[in-house]
Amino acid sequence: MIFKEYQKQLAEVQDKPMIMKDVNNFSDINYSLYISTQVTITDQEMKTYDFQPVKGKIIASVMFCQRAAGKGKNIMTLYDENGEAAISIWCEGMAILSYDGKVRKQICRYKDESWFAVWVSLDTNTHTYDVCVDGRKCLSQAAFMNAVDEIASYQTHSRSGELREKHIFVYANPVQSVHTAAGGRKIYDVKNLGITADGKTVVTEQLQKVIDECSKDGGGIVYFQEGVYLSGMIQIKKGVELYLENEAVLKGVIDREAYPAMISQVTENWNMTNQGPQRALIYADGVQDIVIQGGGTIDGSGDFPGDYGSESDRVSGILLVGCNNSKILNLYIQDAGMWTVPLVECDDFYMRDVNIYSYWFPNRDGIDLCDCHNVLVENCYFTADDDAVCFKSGHERGCDNILVRQMMIISTMANAIKFGTYSYGGFSNCTVCDCVVKDSRFCAMCVQVVNGGIAENLRFERIEVQNTGSAFFIVVGDRANLPSRGGHCIGSIQNIQFKDIHIESLLRNYGSYIAGLEQDGVEHKIKNISFKNVKAAFRGGVMLKPAVPPEYPIGAYPESNMFGQLPASAFFIRHADNVRFEDCEITVLEEDSREKIVQ
Repeated sequence: MIFKEYQKQLAEVQDKPMIMKDVNNFSDINYSLYISTQVTITDQEMKTYDFQPVKGKIIASVMFCQRAAGKGKNIMTLYDENGEAAISIWCEGMAILSYDGKVRKQICRYKDESWFAVWVSLDTNTHTYDVCVDGRKCLSQAAFMNAVDEIASYQTHSRSGELREKHIFVYANPVQSVHTAAGGRKIYDVKNLGITADGKTVVTEQLQKVIDECSKDGGGIVYFQEGVYLSGMIQIKKGVELYLENEAVLKGVIDREAYPAMISQVTENWNMTNQGPQRALIYADGVQDIVIQGGGTIDGSGDFPGDYGSESDRVSGILLVGCNNSKILNLYIQDAGMWTVPLVECDDFYMRDVNIYSYWFPNRDGIDLCDCHNVLVENCYFTADDDAVCFKSGHERGCDNILVRQMMIISTMANAIKFGTYSYGGFSNCTVCDCVVKDSRFCAMCVQVVNGGIAENLRFERIEVQNTGSAFFIVVGDRANLPSRGGHCIGSIQNIQFKDIHIESLLRNYGSYIAGLEQDGVEHKIKNISFKNVKAAFRGGVMLKPAVPPEYPIGAYPESNMFGQLPASAFFIRHADNVRFEDCEITVLEEDSREKIVQ
């Protein structure tokens, strides 16, 4: 079906109710403690939350923001029923501190009045724990303060000043061990099978042989005990799951020839064939029911020396293509050479408790959801060099029915949450909610339809935004680079909702561009854009009012700063029907010659 016919079909059904799978059912979490709304703790105040004791492998997390630097604040202390502390994480001075046994350690620095996410994985069997802050692992296999055998309460308090916390949760990891994961299936222990884990010996062929044997024998778990397994690409086969223990590292070898370009046998997706992901440390094509989990590390060794080529030449961390009913759970992924986790046409997919830290330049996205349907991503924490949470479409099917929630999202060089740039099939019925976005160079929330496609029914809800270049960017454009089978077409955007959004400390004063496109005398309007309970402080400070910018240049790459300073300090709106602001507080911090909203 060519693109124009497909787009016409979508337009005919867009007003009809769609039957969608409830992706909430993908979640396997049974929370012992869950507080989503903001809790504020002031001078000398203490809050303690008791719950039914949990033991074994436990996940605990909190997002916090404090005022009054230098004053000690207890971010998270976990106790047993007798009041014995297992772990304690504090702020003191300008550092986040934790304990290794009785020794207090500085695990990272922090900024006052900035949100941080602390994620902890602890094990009452071994009395050890790991800590990730904003997606980066800062403490590994530290000892408990006391050898407690269960966790029964969470405590936080402020010695002085204000401490704000949200998205507090504690729960037993649904997968307690490799034996739980196996469920009676055979476990292929790669170390016991003679594979070296010294971080020096390349073991690609040996690992692939174990995977192939596991699949040939009917499937099971390929199990990585502690150690560093140095490898090129490994390809997951039918029936195979990967389980990496906490101290296991699958580390990419620095050798471009170790990662062959893989052309999918199940899909011709333009995202891959046109300068997209083709190489990966872990790869699978058309394999169903994949699970990668265990608490270990995927290290892409992405800091290759010298020129690293185009996107298709560089190496992703995990690349799954057409792998339905799959899961990525409880992993630490760092230093991918390209997009960290691209998922291409993977339906019914679930991800949780994944920390990503891919900080090398360029093009280290966090997750790329490419033409996926029915997806839940929750309780994940990403610091990415490029776009951190990116929806892409390189196929007529587009992205549909995706929920991303409870995340810390940081993009050091690009955009935090982006729909596009590739938008060939479009995006529908997607929600990003209950997240913190910070320290992102360009834009917090983008919807970019520049390769045809229809973006509709997208929701952004309950999002904190700090220190981003701009707040919003919604654009219909024309990059004039559709696949040959699609023909030329201008896309559309409609029914986009921003609700309960708080924005502060924007880095740039160019305002937010919200616009359709006029081309060849035809107006392509965006429709039904809603801002409800949005509290945004725009920077301002422009004394000479800029001219109205030109239309979107044909062939241009879209970025929120592409038009420079706009004629509005907050929102510049054109080629649009029914853009609504309800219960919004829009302020401009510095004196500015422009009106807040121009349309």
